[in-house]
Amino acid sequence: MITTVKPQPNEISTVDALWVLIQSQTKAVRKALTQRLIAEQNKTKAQQTMVKDSLSRAFDELHSGKAHHDARKLFDK
Repeated sequence: MITTVKPQPNEISTVDALWVLIQSQTKAVRKALTQRLIAEQNKTKAQQTMVKDSLSRAFDELHSGKAHHDARKLFDK
């Protein structure tokens, strides 16, 4: 009886390749990378919060009838 085995793909995903590179780094390098990733995530969250607050303010002004017809005046306060 002859059996065939499917060949394993020779390609590795970008994420897997990056993960292997990260794992091969020293603990200090991995810690620094983690800190940068967290800082970038916090920056993104801060930007999202700023946009959310800005949109909430704009909709509140629109619903209360205090909408500015001249967009240049939005940031005068």
